[in-house]
Amino acid sequence: MPATETDVSIRTPRGGTLAATLRLPPGPGPHCGVLLCQGLSGVRNLVLPHVAARLGDAGFATLRFDYTGHGESTGPRGWINPADRIGDAVAALAYLVGRPEVTPDRIGVYGHSYGGPTAIGVAATDQRVRAVAAVSGPGNGVDLLRAARPSWEWLEFCGRVDAELVAVAGGADPTVVGVDEILPFSPAFRKAYDELKRKQGGSSAMVAGTTLGSTEFYLATVPEMLRSHPESDAGRLAHAPLLLVNGAADDTVPLAIVAPVYQAAPGPKRWHVVPDADHNTLDTAAGLGPALDDVADWFRYYV
Repeated sequence: MPATETDVSIRTPRGGTLAATLRLPPGPGPHCGVLLCQGLSGVRNLVLPHVAARLGDAGFATLRFDYTGHGESTGPRGWINPADRIGDAVAALAYLVGRPEVTPDRIGVYGHSYGGPTAIGVAATDQRVRAVAAVSGPGNGVDLLRAARPSWEWLEFCGRVDAELVAVAGGADPTVVGVDEILPFSPAFRKAYDELKRKQGGSSAMVAGTTLGSTEFYLATVPEMLRSHPESDAGRLAHAPLLLVNGAADDTVPLAIVAPVYQAAPGPKRWHVVPDADHNTLDTAAGLGPALDDVADWFRYYV
């Protein structure tokens, strides 16, 4: 029996619908399950299909999903709310646990890039999660957005966000900005990111009739991003061993901002720092493959 993929819909407690894809490995079930949490793009069909295939080869059923307001899921576009993303992941986890092909008490959660804090957050929320793995996951929101800016640009950025909130409160339409105005990328990263989207269907986040695409968001979403504190959630993972994988040369998620997350986790835990790897290295098959071997081994042992 070959591996199978089925597109499914997940109802959230607030009445929204998440578009998701369930992948089942070959052979009779039930299988151990892993929930896959996407990064900043918010769409399930960028990078995560490769993750699902590799974990499927290791015998795991996986569920990947579009966050609210992204891809084919319902909801307002243009917002990046880490707390709401954790809520989406909790709903997706409930769906995965309820599938008859999945063993409900043998579940792991994987987060890719900005999905790392989401994975840690849902694991901290749900005691059924037996292990967590995050590849290229960042630390808290302030550290992430500040790390890419010198101090004077950070102060200017904060002032711009404050002015935006005042304007919106007074009745102005929210300002739409490119993602790199929120999280500045190095030129090398942006070139590789755009190529990755072109090759792997990143346009799936585009919705007809809106100005908001996969790389455009509201400036007023920044305060929601700043309230992300994965180190706090990591401190509540006594029931779920944590694996972190980061590139030593990552200029988008520097190791210094990840360290508090690792330090906060009570353990068992492991932090694999990949020499010479940057953020893009762990977004593509050649670099991500070995990282996923570590992830599969982690889930085999702890899930």
